[in-house]
Amino acid sequence: MTSSPVLGPSSALRYTLELCGMSSLYERRLYKSRLLSKPILILALRFIWVILVIWCEFGVFFYSLSNCRWPDKVFQSTRLPSGVKPTRVLLVTDARLRNPSVSALNSWFGYDSDSAYLRKSWRVASRLHPDVVIFLGDTFASGRYVMSETEYDQYYRAFETTFPRDVSMSFYLIPGNNDIGLGDSSSFSKDARRFFETHFGPLNRVIPIADHQFILLDAPGLVEEDYRRHARGETYDHWIPLPGGPIEFVQSISTQEDGHAAAPKILLSHIPLSRPSSKSCGPLREMGSIRAGAGKGYQTMLGKQTTEFLLKTLRPSVVFSGDNRDYCEVMHEVPGSDLQPNTVREVTVKSFSPSRHIRRPGFQLLSLIPPSSSPIGPTFVETPCHLPDTLRVFHSIHVPCFILTAFVLLYLNVRVSRHKKSLSCNFSPISLTRHSQSSHLEPESAIWTPRTPLNSRLQTSPIVPCPLSARLTSSKPVPSYRASPISTPQSSPLLSPITLFPSGDEGDTEEDHIGLSHYTLRRDLPYSSGWQGEHDDDVARDHDTFPERPHTRAGPTPHFLPPPSSQHARARWSCSWSFVFWGRRRRMTVGVPDWMAWRSWLSTSTSTGHQRWKGRGLVWRFASDCVSVGFPAVIAWAVIGWLLF
Repeated sequence: MTSSPVLGPSSALRYTLELCGMSSLYERRLYKSRLLSKPILILALRFIWVILVIWCEFGVFFYSLSNCRWPDKVFQSTRLPSGVKPTRVLLVTDARLRNPSVSALNSWFGYDSDSAYLRKSWRVASRLHPDVVIFLGDTFASGRYVMSETEYDQYYRAFETTFPRDVSMSFYLIPGNNDIGLGDSSSFSKDARRFFETHFGPLNRVIPIADHQFILLDAPGLVEEDYRRHARGETYDHWIPLPGGPIEFVQSISTQEDGHAAAPKILLSHIPLSRPSSKSCGPLREMGSIRAGAGKGYQTMLGKQTTEFLLKTLRPSVVFSGDNRDYCEVMHEVPGSDLQPNTVREVTVKSFSPSRHIRRPGFQLLSLIPPSSSPIGPTFVETPCHLPDTLRVFHSIHVPCFILTAFVLLYLNVRVSRHKKSLSCNFSPISLTRHSQSSHLEPESAIWTPRTPLNSRLQTSPIVPCPLSARLTSSKPVPSYRASPISTPQSSPLLSPITLFPSGDEGDTEEDHIGLSHYTLRRDLPYSSGWQGEHDDDVARDHDTFPERPHTRAGPTPHFLPPPSSQHARARWSCSWSFVFWGRRRRMTVGVPDWMAWRSWLSTSTSTGHQRWKGRGLVWRFASDCVSVGFPAVIAWAVIGWLLF
């Protein structure tokens, strides 16, 4: 005769569902519950935040330049000779690279956000593979304050590290007011101009690119010489230029007509040309227009007479400037021009570094072909490109994702707390009493444990009993139990731990699978021998307190372990003092709590006690989950910062 295997609760449930044809539904619900469990969701949040950090550090830069292309399509209508390709020039202004010796003090643990933004922007912009890169001034944020050549060399090495280039790529820089200074000041370095010329070349020069003349002008030097000219009250026609100055450089450039058409001129100046303050800068400007202004070490635009002098003498085809941080596009009238067009277009390039004046930095792309290749059509075209808005990325990506993550973690912790509360029940046999006619269990029962202090043994604890079927795994009928009249070792009828025995009067002769050994730790000792050791005094004292305790049963009785002795408690530092208050002497002791006390304080989430302690365990779990989710993202951000530097 074969016996059927004993099935556990889960196996029995599954077997029953299979018989009913609901196994597939049970498996789907079980898979869904595991998929939406707290560990799986936390792992998913970690992965999402790591991907989010990588996207915000690199992805947004590539995405912002996904539509940035060289404007070479304009030349497709012109049949270029074989072997002639457009020359590509990248215009960058106001990079404002910080001094490494100063930025290390103002950065977070050596991480400079502005320098990191420049590195990431240049990595994306350099993927366009320009042939020539021209910086339109203010490449250094504090180049005019560098006093020693050693410090300037360190500054130059930081520039090369931030803007690495290929061998086929040429770099040209024109000076800005932050690079060499403007005006007289005791805080400006006297050697700033010399340092700039030593590392980047002459301040004023002409560079031929694709049969075009790029005129690189020292705008801060031109403003300083204009101050001297204006102080003497002379015009440009009567002014004797300073040797090696920008006015002499501009006058030395003249249109050469040797039977061939003159090469188109492109003027590059850090400071914009003069224009009315009410003149619009076009639809690409974020806010306002360029207004005239001057101060210590800066001037927002060139003077009106200086602008007329440059346009009349050079007659450029286009002008590119910087310094204003925002994009601006205006048309200037050329005075006394009969042979050339009466207007010249000026484009003020956006800043390459982030600034409070603009939300999206940018740069300019310029494509050129030799004039001989296109005698009718245009010989150069340009277009602006924009870099990502860091403030918008923070508000539209970081903040919503942070709030959503906080709500998800809070929901998970609240759900776990409710689930634990619904499953919390007392499995102690003390809560079981004999079934009454109404088949209800007593809601409250006295509890005595080996660790219960003597001064609290007279207190009762409410017990929320679980159904008896929740504790029984056997398929046999549930036996009835009766309360044993045997008392506790403390001889207290109020504190008697009710031991459970199968009642003989119910007729239960079969042995149940669940016995007393499953619930309590008992030792069969003769009651007549009494309690030995240090608890004899407690027994005698309890006997004196309750002298009429009946002894109805002799023989084996359950024996509970004694409470732990306080002599093994770890000694902690404490300070105690006494004082008299309202005619009574009182004592106050202050001690340092141990780790278990701190842990209990942090994780307290019980229904007993004051209501203010109920949510402390939930707050602790929520905070730990936030740290657990955010820690991998912080590690990813640190690794990216380390790779950039």
